Amino acid sequence: MEIESIIGDYKTFLDKIFGNLKSAGFEIGEFKELDHVGYRVESLEKYYELKNKSFGFCEVFSDQEFAGRPVLVCRLKAPLIYGEFKIEGIEILAPKENNKYKEGLEHSEFITKVSLAEFLEKHKNIKFNLDAYDRRENPELILELGDCAVKFHEQSLLKARGM
Repeated sequence: MEIESIIGDYKTFLDKIFGNLKSAGFEIGEFKELDHVGYRVESLEKYYELKNKSFGFCEVFSDQEFAGRPVLVCRLKAPLIYGEFKIEGIEILAPKENNKYKEGLEHSEFITKVSLAEFLEKHKNIKFNLDAYDRRENPELILELGDCAVKFHEQSLLKARGM
């Protein structure tokens, strides 16, 4: 089983992400890597179904409670390729209690070449969500882009969680 059979057309999703980033004034050269993509499910039942299916395409995974719901993070046996980027991880997010989400690819996460403080200063005209900027473990900047989001980090999620 290939990951695309579960998450769908990731290339079209990333085309949209990169188009939005370019329109907002970002350059591809600002990113060290495209760390992972995030896929949100509509129910806990679907989360556990995808978790079980993930054994077919994941080498290592972490299943932890984060922000009040289970989150599965895994390293793909065969990375996704998008242009010059090799995407080694996927994050599958269960819904938070009493929240409804449309199932599908939701976000991508990039590792910046400079510190988050420098990145924020360079893009001071952008309205980032700073809720996780001061987080102790792997702080991030979040940029909402319509029905998807982009998150920026200094360190890979897989490295931050010891994978």
